[in-house]
Amino acid sequence: MSVSHPVAPRDYAAAILAEPDRERRKSLLERCPSQWRDQVRELVESAFQKAQAYRQYIQGKRTAANQKPPAAPRREDMPNVLDHRKSAPEVGNGHLAKLRASIKGGA
Repeated sequence: MSVSHPVAPRDYAAAILAEPDRERRKSLLERCPSQWRDQVRELVESAFQKAQAYRQYIQGKRTAANQKPPAAPRREDMPNVLDHRKSAPEVGNGHLAKLRASIKGGA
């Protein structure tokens, strides 16, 4: 199938969409058979709308890719790990003794 001899409305629309010059696209639409002209115009307009929507989508993706993500919020209520006092060994040993006693008593 050749672009110079379209045989269906879809072929006319493809030929019009492939043409980069706006005046040439208008002349191709005028040369289209009158019974197909409305359908060809609709096909061309919908294709241009889809192409424009795709370009906007890609531009949005590029913009989003260039933006830095927001920083994670800082938690002010978290205790400072470096500011803990050491516990007394007697307190820890006392808790361990209670745990051991509860395990032996429950078994």
